[in-house]
Amino acid sequence: MNVIPNQGSAAVSLPERPRLRPVDAQRITRNGKDCLAVSDPRHLADGALLVPEQLAPYLALADGSRTLAEIAGVGMFRGAPPVPAKILEQLFQRLDQLFLIENGAYQQERARRLEAYLSATHRPPALAGGVYASQPDALIKQLAGYSDGSMVKGPRPAGRLAAILSPHIDYSRGGKTYAVVWGEAAPELQNVELAVIFGTDHNGDGPRLTLTRQSYATPWGLLPTDTRLVDELAEVLAADPTLPDHPFADEFNHIGEHSVELAAVWLHYAAGRTVAVLPLLCGSLHRYVSPAGRHGSPANLPHIADAIEVVRKAARARRTVFIAAADLAHVGPAFGDTEPPSQTDRARVQSADERLLDSFVRGDGPGFLRQVGEAGDVNRICGLAPAYMALWAAGEGTGRWMAYRQCPADADGGSFVSIAGALLYQ
Repeated sequence: MNVIPNQGSAAVSLPERPRLRPVDAQRITRNGKDCLAVSDPRHLADGALLVPEQLAPYLALADGSRTLAEIAGVGMFRGAPPVPAKILEQLFQRLDQLFLIENGAYQQERARRLEAYLSATHRPPALAGGVYASQPDALIKQLAGYSDGSMVKGPRPAGRLAAILSPHIDYSRGGKTYAVVWGEAAPELQNVELAVIFGTDHNGDGPRLTLTRQSYATPWGLLPTDTRLVDELAEVLAADPTLPDHPFADEFNHIGEHSVELAAVWLHYAAGRTVAVLPLLCGSLHRYVSPAGRHGSPANLPHIADAIEVVRKAARARRTVFIAAADLAHVGPAFGDTEPPSQTDRARVQSADERLLDSFVRGDGPGFLRQVGEAGDVNRICGLAPAYMALWAAGEGTGRWMAYRQCPADADGGSFVSIAGALLYQ
């Protein structure tokens, strides 16, 4: 764990009522003391800030409604250990230096980075040199190395390839699954004119489809974004009365979001050529599947329905494939469960995942959503939104799924992320 040292003693001007951004927080022991390693899921600053466990309750109170003095008072009233005002102030100054205060230095940094992104000629790869090799030849060697000769059993369904379910987990854990599904899809990609990539927006609210006019780059060059189609979608999404500038309100998330990028690299590799793309980040559909708030269907949202009809129209005019960059279950203490899953738990999750995959290869988006909702999303299906949207756009068909895996998600293997590939034909 990389720990960021204090960057000097100069005072930082904090907002009067600080609001903590969503953060990643992992409990660790350092030098015999229990701490929270707090880091930014957007990676605006590298590494993590170690926060002594006794200060953790004060972080939860920073919701933008309280001053630091009020945070201290409420925390102690609720039983948190007393903390000197100077220590609390220093803690929040450090959080602000790391862009973790929503209404603090983060705002200026976000605006700076978004301006740089929009003024650039394209979206540069965010994960090249880390998750995957940054040089073209080395990347070819890396991706080819994930293939272990596994074959998809059974005859190929009739029809043309309409949709692909691809993971968005890192390649070191999911490489073999990527290799199987994209290897199977490769012959079908040779005449594809447009790839619509629906990716999970890990930092976005929803239901929402977030656009960008920037083209995604891979180490082999650009996958040009169809800006004419972006403009057509922007017009219909702007009709959303619940969110100002629905099409681009979360465009900042495209900068570092890995879901679309990791699928785009394999698309470029499997196609072996440039393909026009439409990158779409999908906000959460939690409101439709949570036990407390489950109601309605995103299909009843006219602006989303109109957007899906736009991409369907594009698919009727030229050879198109819909791609869902989507992982499945997230289970174990790393994701909030109290205990690591037993073998029985793992078998239960696999059975539930297989039912979801069966829905995907029927092109049954409503059924996919319904199954997650009936379970109260107990398995935390990270790829729910892109899978549902891709199926909504593609429609019914026949397909097959493959290369199911439960990948470790913490150091001791007590948590896992499940992934698989699937191809839908029509």
